[in-house]
Amino acid sequence: MPLSAPITGRKRADDNPGQPEVLPGLALRVTRTERTGPGMTDKERPWPGCIRSIVRAHLRSWRCENASADAELIATELVTNAFQHGSGAEIGVRMTLTPTHLRFEIDSGPGSRPRPSARAVGQLEEGGRGLLLVAGLCDAWGVSPDGSRTWCTLTVAADQPGPGR
Repeated sequence: MPLSAPITGRKRADDNPGQPEVLPGLALRVTRTERTGPGMTDKERPWPGCIRSIVRAHLRSWRCENASADAELIATELVTNAFQHGSGAEIGVRMTLTPTHLRFEIDSGPGSRPRPSARAVGQLEEGGRGLLLVAGLCDAWGVSPDGSRTWCTLTVAADQPGPGR
């Protein structure tokens, strides 16, 4: 399963007046197995763990280890949801850092169904808690109108060192 991972460059605040400075980020796409559509194949099951390791490594390189546990859980949940419910041939993962927030965007392909939403689950249900966890850990989260992209932001502590801080 091919993986491409271009790293985004630093974008200065004066490039977009009124917008926060975006520090280096991560953008990658995982090409799904021959079968596309909802559900995760056995070949795809390792990907959430791989993405979690990539997130951990990037946070370490950015000197943001204090955010790592929450960020890894968020990435795992959102990537798993993209595989389980997405309909695209690729899963896109983007992680960017501003001086105050870490932002994730997970693209699961056009017209992903059902549209992601946090929902109440029964005690005996095995799944359905991922977005509740994301909502509890993040400052904000949402879904694009077509349901193909889920995003969230996580505060990075002001006293935490990081690139450009």
